[in-house]
Amino acid sequence: MALAEKYHLPLEDLSFAEARFERQIIEYDEPDLLQQVLQRESTLVMSMVEGRALADAGGLALVPGPSSTLPEGGEYIYLGRAAQHDYVVALLPQQVAPAHHELLDLRTAFTQLRPEHQHLMLIAQAITNWRRSYNFCPECGSPVRPTTAGWVLKCVKNGHELFPRTDPAVIVAIIDDQDRILLGANARWNTTVYSVLAGFVEAGESCESAVRREVFEESGVRVDECHYRGSQPWPLPRSLMLGYTAHAQTTDLVPDGLEILDLRWFSRAELGRELAAGSIQIPRGVSIAHALIRDWYGQPLPEAGAR
Repeated sequence: MALAEKYHLPLEDLSFAEARFERQIIEYDEPDLLQQVLQRESTLVMSMVEGRALADAGGLALVPGPSSTLPEGGEYIYLGRAAQHDYVVALLPQQVAPAHHELLDLRTAFTQLRPEHQHLMLIAQAITNWRRSYNFCPECGSPVRPTTAGWVLKCVKNGHELFPRTDPAVIVAIIDDQDRILLGANARWNTTVYSVLAGFVEAGESCESAVRREVFEESGVRVDECHYRGSQPWPLPRSLMLGYTAHAQTTDLVPDGLEILDLRWFSRAELGRELAAGSIQIPRGVSIAHALIRDWYGQPLPEAGAR
């Protein structure tokens, strides 16, 4: 069966691919609009300290808007609206030590929170990462101030506007003529973790060109046809992962030795056997990497110790 026939459909159950929240109020630069939202009992406020969210036994620690208090040095940013609730994040100063709450980073949130809270924290993390990265105007060096409910930064001197930045990256399941998948061990991970290959789209480059370039640079494999499967926001720190399945023209493997330390072709039987034995690991949970591997495998992937 040709690659186009088998791997052209969107990935099923891809986390964060569908919008859960609407953000209509960020289209208007009205200074009082966010404060009006915070006065509603239906508004729920989460809090973050240095990129980590306050949580309790029920998930994210959410309080009604009128009950929320913001210490000096804090800031509110609008996150969106869903199911009759508006959601806002309170960015708290580092010195604030919340009592009776756990502080979760995003990776932990992906394993502990229910899906709607995962998505809410993902949005909060994305906008928070951007806000922590830009304090001054790139044109003149003057301070910037937030507008449009926190989604735009404007230079106090020349009015230059800054908008949230997202870096596109391709992530690719490479399949050969024997229907094997190519997985690599990244230098940043435990060397028993194998995953699909990925890389950033460069300036002036299409996503399809990035697929072919990144795959060859990291593995020495040439690919021809590639098919878009879906996208996933991944604010670690600010990526948009664009998922593809691509056909391998060649199969000789040459890991680059910098990002990729080892490369292997796996049949389904080989991958299932090694996962069950615990000799290798793959990304799990909500990641698009897991979705691409699971889609190729065709059924739930074995856990270590499975028989």
